Amino acid sequence: MAGQRLTDKTALEEQAGSGDLLMVVDVNDTTGSAQGTSKKMDFKYVIQTDKYSLNNTEVQDLDTTSKTLVGALSGYMITPFNVTVLVDWPGGLPTPESSAANLFFGYDTSVTSRYWAYESKFQLMNTDNNTFMFAPSGSTVVTDNDSIINKPFYMYSSAAFNGDWSCDVYVTYAYTKIL
Repeated sequence: MAGQRLTDKTALEEQAGSGDLLMVVDVNDTTGSAQGTSKKMDFKYVIQTDKYSLNNTEVQDLDTTSKTLVGALSGYMITPFNVTVLVDWPGGLPTPESSAANLFFGYDTSVTSRYWAYESKFQLMNTDNNTFMFAPSGSTVVTDNDSIINKPFYMYSSAAFNGDWSCDVYVTYAYTKIL
């Protein structure tokens, strides 16, 4: 609203998401004034959290049908900060996970030796609701002779899972422009 101060606006009291806009002053663009030009900025360039719900079929198919958690954006690399997986098991007598499959997060689903984070034997012999938080630890090579520029960020597995579980996945990330 023209003529209204930013401090007079109502506060956003929840997480910003894709499509939410910020107002910024680009001090390198002086076409609007000598102090800079007001511009809009999508919040995904600062930090964003997206949620994905995977049903049991999608979980069991992660070895053949990876889940894209963050889509590629031309001229950018995806900088993931955290992935949280909330595992949900049905009531009654669920089939426990016995596959010993590994769960991976990374940029290249064709290899299991290069990844951003992983959990070995994910959920093996488990039937409890659990929370798993993934973050990179130390220096990790995430691609084979390639770059992560213009690449999506995936969730995938080393083999088919076979337990009765489903999950909600929260991925927190930012798009980083390649300069």
